[in-house]
Amino acid sequence: MADYTIQHWTSGQTASDGEEAEAIYISVNNRAATRQAIINRVRHASMNFVERSDWAAHKNRAPRMHDDWNYTKIALHHAGRSFTCGPGALQLQDIQEMQMGRVAASSDDIGYHYALDCFGNVFEGRDIRFKGEHVHNYNTGVVGIVLLENMTDPGEGHDGVAKVTKLLDLMGLKQKPQVPENQKSSLATFIAILQDFFHITTLGGHREFPGQLGEGKICPGNAGLALVNEMRKSTGLRAP
Repeated sequence: MADYTIQHWTSGQTASDGEEAEAIYISVNNRAATRQAIINRVRHASMNFVERSDWAAHKNRAPRMHDDWNYTKIALHHAGRSFTCGPGALQLQDIQEMQMGRVAASSDDIGYHYALDCFGNVFEGRDIRFKGEHVHNYNTGVVGIVLLENMTDPGEGHDGVAKVTKLLDLMGLKQKPQVPENQKSSLATFIAILQDFFHITTLGGHREFPGQLGEGKICPGNAGLALVNEMRKSTGLRAP
């Protein structure tokens, strides 16, 4: 990415009377400062941002992780069929423990860079300075965002869980997922913020990226994919 500067507020630019002081300029190539500037921009937009330490993230395996930076794509995920709208910190802890595991092939950290819960809170996952592990064989230059809920329609998929949920749907005991308005609004704002820092051209659901359908991926679910299509129309971003 070319070296240029963008005007951003930082936490140090708030005066004692609560009024905003003079904005400063942060080089996009200063990666630590840019990470913090993204956090500040989210909070400046009146959204709650929860850093890793505040949801008790485990320490990553930094020596095994790879740097990444020139992000051009965003991949949207959902947390999976075992998740529902609930406390974001606890769900992130479960996801990180599951993904990091104890085997040699496990992830070096939670795979997603950011997470949004149903209330519109934004959580920091993997440090944006490191390449994610959220799209199989297709992570370079891709920001991973996970919605902390289940976005699949009843019966979506080809396993036992899908058959059970389809049966429950026929019995009137299973409702189709709907994206909460707070979550949708926060996602739209957050995508716009990321576009201010990176040359984002592409927005896709997990299963839309090359090589994913062959692995039977249903993420981010039909409801999640409908949300992706809606966001593409409003942002002008293209599909993978």
